[in-house]
Amino acid sequence: MEKEDYECAEFNLKKLIRKDKKGEKLSAYYLDLGTVQRRINKKEKALKSYDKAIDLGSEIPSYFINRASLRAQLGDENGALEDYETALILDPENENANINRSQLYKKMGDLVKAKMDLETYLEINPESFAVASNLAILKKQEGEFHEALEDFNRLINLNPNEAILYNNRADTHMKLNDFGKAMEDIEKAIELDAEYAIAYATKGEIYLKLNKSMEACFYFKTSIIKGLDPRLLGSLLTNCE
Repeated sequence: MEKEDYECAEFNLKKLIRKDKKGEKLSAYYLDLGTVQRRINKKEKALKSYDKAIDLGSEIPSYFINRASLRAQLGDENGALEDYETALILDPENENANINRSQLYKKMGDLVKAKMDLETYLEINPESFAVASNLAILKKQEGEFHEALEDFNRLINLNPNEAILYNNRADTHMKLNDFGKAMEDIEKAIELDAEYAIAYATKGEIYLKLNKSMEACFYFKTSIIKGLDPRLLGSLLTNCE
């Protein structure tokens, strides 16, 4: 698995399972088998492996979280929600389950429940960086720019070296047409992480808003060189043809 030879990993996990039919690690072997099978796109087989892992170790929240994410990929959103609910019954403070369920609700278009999951978790663990960051992003995506800005300000005060926060705050400033502050933040993001591809794309967007298409195209192309999928830029690249 560490060498990413997943065909070999699948073969040997199956051998382990046949050898250790009643061992206490059997549920973990099935969980690993499911994960390996997902990585070689055997999703239906992976689901059966996760089912078996849960049958053998039904009190482990991470098993339900793994199956939930796979069910969501397979289009079984209700099944995924059931698994996240079970994981949260077993462990109400499970950060991954809260974040993942919130993201699934957002994908389903239920932004109210998506936001509620994050806000409820923050009542339990107000210091959670990941959940607070996801909530701020959700507010930004909903158009609650001033509220999102307040959240990003607070997060940056607590985590001044996180490039992603400066990128997200830059995007929020841009949405509010404050291009000076947006540029300050995006330059800080790049200073903190010169390989952060999304930051270059954001900088390109800022220049595009300033009607500086030549500079915008330079940073869009730089983001691709840094590893950003060109499809994520969408119509922005039409300005560079």
